[in-house]
Amino acid sequence: MSGGETVETRQRNRVLLTGGTGMIGATLAARLVAEGDRVSVLVREDSSRLRLQSLNGQVHLLFADICDANAVRAAVEQAEPTAVYHLASTPFNPPTMSAQQHLNVIVGGTLNLLEALRDRPGVRMIAAGSAAEYGAGSSLREDHPLTPTTVLGAAKAAATLFLQTYARLYRMQTVILRVFTPYGPWERRSRLVPSTILSALEGRDVLLTNGTQRRDYFYVEDLIDAMVLAATKPIPPGTVLNICAGQSVPIQEIAQHILDLMESRVKVVTGALPTRADEIWELSGDNTAAREALGWAPRTNLEEGLRNTIAWVTQHQELARQLT
Repeated sequence: MSGGETVETRQRNRVLLTGGTGMIGATLAARLVAEGDRVSVLVREDSSRLRLQSLNGQVHLLFADICDANAVRAAVEQAEPTAVYHLASTPFNPPTMSAQQHLNVIVGGTLNLLEALRDRPGVRMIAAGSAAEYGAGSSLREDHPLTPTTVLGAAKAAATLFLQTYARLYRMQTVILRVFTPYGPWERRSRLVPSTILSALEGRDVLLTNGTQRRDYFYVEDLIDAMVLAATKPIPPGTVLNICAGQSVPIQEIAQHILDLMESRVKVVTGALPTRADEIWELSGDNTAAREALGWAPRTNLEEGLRNTIAWVTQHQELARQLT
């Protein structure tokens, strides 16, 4: 919560959330519930709802596939949202996911939601973009050319263009938060931070690829701060804002930092895994625009965020091993 607001004074929103079963979506749902919003979460029948179990009875589940235009429209009509958070996406990993799947979910799903909201022009739609839209680079600003080197990045870039086009054509209140590398509690077990923590807890060495890939890591609760602010700040429709820490760190350093914080004797072994054919070696952003438009900046430094995540995974080991 920001700006001195309290649950008693803050206006309640009717929120529709897609992608609510992932780390970011479930963390956002918990924040919105705590702030007094009525939260409806669009979920597939076959999706894991482990991350939402603690919110049973506090969020409204609407069963629909983001790729089904009619189901998405029905969900919008049922939720009657005053704000929409669109986080539904395909994962960056595994790279075996087909280009058609990326296209159907990311581009088709975004278009389905835009069409369902077209006759509700006052509804703010905050969509999660991806740093993969840029391709690669350091200290990237929002006006940097989009030259994606992955199919997911290309699909996210296409979705951004649709969001901006609908803002121009239909005066829809779309905002794109171009997200870099969030981490924290509830993250998928195969990702670097939780997999390193679990390896240390189990006494297994941490196996990496080259390990020199640099990423712009920031704590998930800081991302949620930005998302909440993006729903209410006066932002021109179609605006894109980088959400990032503003500096990159090699992944092998992240893994070693975790082991050091845990006082673990296991080792980081680089070169033990094959490198992706579409690997991005350097990716970091400039968050100046988000600071100016939202009054936002990450509050959690890397060590504090990693300590929080280590504590959560250690306390919830069995649950952490089930997260996909």
